[in-house]
Amino acid sequence: MSQYTQIIHEEIARQGAIGTDPRLVEGYIRIEHPTLDHLSRADFAREIKEALACINEGGVEIAEQLAQSFGL
Repeated sequence: MSQYTQIIHEEIARQGAIGTDPRLVEGYIRIEHPTLDHLSRADFAREIKEALACINEGGVEIAEQLAQSFGL
């Protein structure tokens, strides 16, 4: 598990979305942020919240396609 995956996994749990695949969340984050090194914990939390909303709105199939497009 990468550092980013671990951070995303922990924040998903904090936001009450246990069971959401971190790869799907990371895919949406990478649309806006090709590199994640510069994101603070607060930035990650905000981006994860937005990504979860996108997954809820667009569905898991679209999120999976996006994640795969980033090699996740």
